[in-house]
Formats: sequence, structure tokens, C-alpha cells
Amino acid sequence: MSMALNKSDYIKILQYYKMAVPKSFSELKKKAESMLALKLCRCIKKVSPTNEPKAIGVCTESIFNRKKLTRGAFTCKQKKRVQIGKMRRKRTLKKSTR
Repeated sequence: MSMALNKSDYIKILQYYKMAVPKSFSELKKKAESMLALKLCRCIKKVSPTNEPKAIGVCTESIFNRKKLTRGAFTCKQKKRVQIGKMRRKRTLKKSTR
């Protein structure tokens, strides 16, 4: 249900957190995803260390959904990482009335 992010999306993420923007796309992607993973893992531990599913929902809403991003699989072990994508806009169909 989510679309892949492009270069300008990754740049916006790094600029939002006031970080330097690297020239190469692979470094740009790696830096933005690691930043969001770090934010997510810190948030989960601060919100509720005992009730982790609730904390994941709260942190996903605040970090990803408000920026129109989707969160995929993530890990908060030694190597923190997260998969991110763009939210798709739902189209509504108009019904014709006779």
C-alpha cells in the first residue's frame, strides 16, 4: 500500500531534523532511515517500556503518520533500522444519481 520514497523525500527528512545532506543517494537514504529508526526506538522506550505494542502505535503516529510516511518492518536491537514508504492518497468515486 505504500510507495517508495524519492531523493527529495529523503532530503526533506534530513532537513526536518537539521542534519547535513550527503551528495550520494545511497548515503542519503541510509542516513535518513537510520535517523528515523533511532527516533522510533528512543520513543518506544520512553513512552512505555512495559506495554510495547501501545508504544509502537503512539510513536509510529507521531514520527511517521504525521509526516505522511508509512512504517514497515523495523528492529531496535544492536543495529537499528526501519523500512519507510509514502502514504497513498485514497481516491473517492462520485456516484451518479438519476
